[in-house]
Amino acid sequence: MSAPDREFVFAEDNWYLTLGLGVKAEAAYAGSDQYRGVPFPVINLAKGKELYDFQSVDDSSSITLFDVHGFSAGPAWSLNLGRDEDDAFELAGLGDVSPTFELGGFAQWFPVSWFRLRGELLYGMGGFSGLVGNAGADFIAANGPWRFAIGPRVAFGGNGFMEAFYGVTPTQSAIAGYFGNPIASYNTSSGIETWGVTAQMTRYMGDGFTWGMYGSYNRVVGNAADSPLTQNANQFEAGMSLSYAFNLGKSWW
Repeated sequence: MSAPDREFVFAEDNWYLTLGLGVKAEAAYAGSDQYRGVPFPVINLAKGKELYDFQSVDDSSSITLFDVHGFSAGPAWSLNLGRDEDDAFELAGLGDVSPTFELGGFAQWFPVSWFRLRGELLYGMGGFSGLVGNAGADFIAANGPWRFAIGPRVAFGGNGFMEAFYGVTPTQSAIAGYFGNPIASYNTSSGIETWGVTAQMTRYMGDGFTWGMYGSYNRVVGNAADSPLTQNANQFEAGMSLSYAFNLGKSWW
């Protein structure tokens, strides 16, 4: 896919590191009915020929190692920042969930230029241990330097993830009650965490700069929705960012 704005001339075989910063409004914790504003980083590494390929705001960081006839795959990674019991009163006495590094892979397919399917499967190591995954589709439309996309999403959590964010052990229940936060113990298991939709738009501003904004709706379902920690199953998120692509030089493969 060619660059939408020719003011920024890129070399197809060079590596480009895209760095930026954004701000978003999100639920105070998974399942919360309270919201907060937080900053977030934009980090991406890609060859010049892939620099302007469609990437969704909710894609994990990744590197394409296999790419043929619209199908691509490679390693992917992400950082789950965890949860602080001070984020909301409903978490009092439950303790913190430490940040977790998630490592795995992705596969995606563009059967046509305006439609993408993507799935990721990652393993978390840190605040929780276990699998997480997601899948989605995007309908894409471009108009000059603007690009718009919208599509459905579904997220999966393994036992470790679900227990960390939606489970309550008997010990946690007792401690929470001591702090004036009566909450019943709750055992959960692996399964679908959420389904929803994400809409986004991007503007290539020239000279390597890109501006973007997005909004998403996700419905907490299954064991996660039944958790006493889930105050509202309807979860919304919105944000915007500005980033710049740095030329790192020639690729080594």
